[in-house]
Amino acid sequence: MTTPSRYSAEPVELTLDPWLLEGTPTPGCSHCTALATQRDQAAKALDWKAACNAARGIRNHRNGHRETP
Repeated sequence: MTTPSRYSAEPVELTLDPWLLEGTPTPGCSHCTALATQRDQAAKALDWKAACNAARGIRNHRNGHRETP
């Protein structure tokens, strides 16, 4: 039988999955360039939520660059 600890344990820090910050802006697209700038600035400021949102915007906006037949 174990005895319960009477103090708080250190918090567990999970690592950030690098995939969340991936996204290659389309060359020549001002929207993609602005999102890439936002992502880079947010990552430097350690604002991971904003950085991941900007990267997701880049990945999702890529669909708008496909040419339609």
